[in-house]
Amino acid sequence: MKLRVLLTCVAALVPVMALPSVAWAQPGTGTARITIAAPGDVPANVVLAGKTRHVAAKPRAGTSTVVTLTMPAGAYHVDLPRVSFGGTVYIGQSSRPEVVIRPGETFGLVVTYVAEEGSRGLHATTVGQTGLGLSWKAAEGSRFSLRRTTGAVPAGQRSDGVEIPTAGTTAVDKDLRPGTQYSYALFTQNKSRWYGPLTIVAGTSPAGGTAQASYIAAPSTLLLKPADIASVVTTGTGVRLVLQPQIATPLLGAGVVLPISDALPGGFLGVVTTLSSDGRTAGLTAGGLSDAFDYYELAVENISATSSQPVQSGLAVAAKTASVSCDSSGSKKITFSPEIKLAGHFKTKVDKYGFLGVDVPTGASVDMGFTITVTGAAALDLSGSVQCELKLPKLVRTFAVSPVPIAVSLSPTAQFSVSSGLKISNVGVQAVAGVQVTASATLKNGVSASGNTFMNLSPLAPVVEVNGAIGVKVGGEFLVGPGAATEKAGVIVGLGGEFNPVDASFKPHFEVSDARFNACTKIEVAFTRQLKLNIKAWLGDWDISKTVPLDALSGSTQYGGSPWFLPTGCKDLPASGTPDSLLGPGVVKVGDSVVGADGQWGHVDGFAPGTKTWVLSSGLIANAVGAPGQLASTNLGGDGDSGLTALAGLPTHDAATYEVKIVPAGTTLHVKYVFASEEYPEYVGSAFNDVMAVWVGGTNCATVPGTGEAVSINTVNDKKNSSFYVDNSTGASGYGTTMDGLTTPLTCSVPVTPGQPVTVRISVADTSDHILDSAVALLDGGIWTD
Repeated sequence: MKLRVLLTCVAALVPVMALPSVAWAQPGTGTARITIAAPGDVPANVVLAGKTRHVAAKPRAGTSTVVTLTMPAGAYHVDLPRVSFGGTVYIGQSSRPEVVIRPGETFGLVVTYVAEEGSRGLHATTVGQTGLGLSWKAAEGSRFSLRRTTGAVPAGQRSDGVEIPTAGTTAVDKDLRPGTQYSYALFTQNKSRWYGPLTIVAGTSPAGGTAQASYIAAPSTLLLKPADIASVVTTGTGVRLVLQPQIATPLLGAGVVLPISDALPGGFLGVVTTLSSDGRTAGLTAGGLSDAFDYYELAVENISATSSQPVQSGLAVAAKTASVSCDSSGSKKITFSPEIKLAGHFKTKVDKYGFLGVDVPTGASVDMGFTITVTGAAALDLSGSVQCELKLPKLVRTFAVSPVPIAVSLSPTAQFSVSSGLKISNVGVQAVAGVQVTASATLKNGVSASGNTFMNLSPLAPVVEVNGAIGVKVGGEFLVGPGAATEKAGVIVGLGGEFNPVDASFKPHFEVSDARFNACTKIEVAFTRQLKLNIKAWLGDWDISKTVPLDALSGSTQYGGSPWFLPTGCKDLPASGTPDSLLGPGVVKVGDSVVGADGQWGHVDGFAPGTKTWVLSSGLIANAVGAPGQLASTNLGGDGDSGLTALAGLPTHDAATYEVKIVPAGTTLHVKYVFASEEYPEYVGSAFNDVMAVWVGGTNCATVPGTGEAVSINTVNDKKNSSFYVDNSTGASGYGTTMDGLTTPLTCSVPVTPGQPVTVRISVADTSDHILDSAVALLDGGIWTD
């Protein structure tokens, strides 16, 4: 009876004794202010577990950090996860084992992480297919227990897994399976107390032909499996990862390797940059191999991929074809059937500790070589100008899937630029272009790199019905490195940029007025690229991340043999009734006019050796042809030119002007001319400074080479700029003009917009009087573009 009464009394007291706990869990929130201290460059986590779970995280930077958490009121246990970082285990010590959060109040907590007195620097000295060597550091007289398990979960107790014999501070594990993942846990007895485990995860070298790397993962690295992940999404700047509850919260700055999934078709290698308050959600940014691995080695000797697909751009319906972007004034088409092949090799190595027990970091190295072969012919049948880009099937080759995808991709395009109507088929080449790059980053020497190019090309002979100028560029965005390289993901680190094995121009060799216009095509082809090599490696306080510029990776290089003239021998075809023409290739005349008296403009021999010229004179051109003993001086009583008067600074007279409106096909307009005068040499330096000009779009380009001075009597003569002067006072060889002096053939060049009309205005005049003529001689074909 007494026992029953006693039990009844105890039961009645239990709710009363529990009342304080109920009070702590009352509604409302309070604040936990947590100070976390740890040696510099060591991250750490503190977990407060109670009604809810909260994580305070210290980043690698600095020796301490203060984290403020707003939490539901209640009691929380302070959990201090062991930190295995940089080859050392750190143990947390808390100022309180429990935290009580009361509504509206702030609770202070101090946590300090210190290095454990066990072993340090556990790392691999050899990694093979069936064996692995390990080494570490420890206090004199220490005893060890090294345990091996298969997979990524290391032994938690000295009784777990398989015991591996040790010899001093080294061990050799034998009879392993190639291409298999193992975990090693090192327990150390120091002064009668056991410490550890210090852990690493290793992957043995694969058997020949297997797409897998050998590696040693850093202890803080998460090598996740699909079952470890609740969700993962890309963010534009990285990845947002939600972990399953059984996975420990990662450290800030730790490497994370995500498997291939629908969200990440190429997997992902990232670094933890943010953590949610509950520790389950991590923000990752793209990282490098050295962020996740102490050692990583992969060698792929042969990489190959092919993309072949006929592509036809129906320009009239381009807007309806998502893969083609064209802008044409005509209604016809470009058909292109290319084949693009990718080949090469890739070797990479990250080693933070060095081999053979020498603790000197060799950093990171890469040896890669890639060639892209482009073969194909285009047919163009156009009635007007066109700028066209054809998107071709993407080349992707992933050649290592465990533990980190290493991939190469090319997103190829073919770009065509045509300035006028034409009809040409079999426009194409077989081009092979590539780069070879070796680079390394070491603690001692920093970053060093070298590279060279591979180039070979054979052009096809175009079949021409109506000739014209064509620009062709085939290539695209090239990416290679550890990480993803698919339609949905890009390379994390490695080699990337623009890579164009074919950057070509096809144009008529002869001008449009020449009967040989359709008979010969000039082909120039270059290999253009704008690639960047990114190298990253770090060890402790040492951190190196650099973009390495190399001449081999950037620039434009003409193929050997460029330019070609096809069909073979066409460059030397004999003329067949070629009409005289002032306009050369790459220009189409809209209209022209001459201002001046009859006889001031004509087509004659004599002003330049070996060619006829179009002459514009301040007198009669008939007086300008002959020998220097004759006099070219005609007073026509004509007006001057306001533009020439401004250039001379004195009144001008008897001006003559030729004006022509043209449509350029190229981007640079050239005008080749000779200035001649009877004022030479007696009136050099006087007021009789006859002058000329070539205005292109309103700006005079007829200036003395290397200066901004307009060409005139006083700026080109036997005393000033004499290298451009020809003394004809007693007759110069090859010249047949009465003028006593003239310039050498000069060329002015001006940027223009293809397809946009531009006006060229050429003028000459006497200055200060109407006598002693001057002239401008324009060579045949002397106005052209390229």
